[in-house]
Amino acid sequence: MLTLRRSLAALGLAVALTASFTPPAQAGGIDPVDCSKTPNDPKCKVEVEDPADPGGPGGPGKGNGPRVCHNPLTGTEIPCSVPGYGDLADDGCYYRPAVGQELRAAEALGGPVTPPDRWYIGSCGYPPSATLTRFRIFAGGVVPDPAVLAARAVRELNLPLPAIRVNPSPPAKQLAYLPTWLWLDASSWGAKSATASVPGLSVTATAKPAKLVFSTGEGASVTCAGRGTEWTRGTDPEKPSPTCGHTYTRPGSYSLTATVTWQISWAGGGQTGTVPDLVTTSTVALEVTESQALNTNP
Repeated sequence: MLTLRRSLAALGLAVALTASFTPPAQAGGIDPVDCSKTPNDPKCKVEVEDPADPGGPGGPGKGNGPRVCHNPLTGTEIPCSVPGYGDLADDGCYYRPAVGQELRAAEALGGPVTPPDRWYIGSCGYPPSATLTRFRIFAGGVVPDPAVLAARAVRELNLPLPAIRVNPSPPAKQLAYLPTWLWLDASSWGAKSATASVPGLSVTATAKPAKLVFSTGEGASVTCAGRGTEWTRGTDPEKPSPTCGHTYTRPGSYSLTATVTWQISWAGGGQTGTVPDLVTTSTVALEVTESQALNTNP
């Protein structure tokens, strides 16, 4: 009997079946094993696990930015795919579809599968070893791709809208020719992360704010350092912000808009990558008035 190790997810994800297999020395041959007689033979080891969402190389959900793969044992950078061996999976093996004698051997060990699921044969290590191989079923007929989980994690980031702060704070009016300090509340700034997981594989997406730009509503654009500098009580009102501010020169009603650009990266399953930047924006209404001078001369 084959020994099974089951870790089935409550949500009923499709099952991936892996089986260790060491090919014989002769080319194209299969070393027959009677698992009913030798159940402890390494070739009879079968594991059951839940795969990541399907989406193999070039498939839906892949990040658009550069992707880097790493050896899960050593951490060194390795190719994400190798011609003739296939695509790297989370166990450090390169997988290609099992056909011919390879497929018959896989089905002898673990039984046939129902399409679109299919058997793959993996060559493990880098460079891939022809003597260290593994059979594995992949749901949907594709090698699970951490970039697919990365796309899900990015969707779960829930980036905050810029929380705009100015001095004086609305509904108080700004004074023409007097510096207005601009900044974001700390709650809408700083790195954010989210993780998407299936049994045996987790990918974390991280968003870091890279740029803050204010559009003042009168044609000016202000690029800030960080989230800007918060105005504190006792600061000289005629002193401009050292990192992010604007001086309005005409009375009127203005829409002040803050735009934050976030850089997105992800890591998991021995791979890292990036996706295109995300942008968040918000707007507040400002009223600008002229300061009134009082003539005290007789």
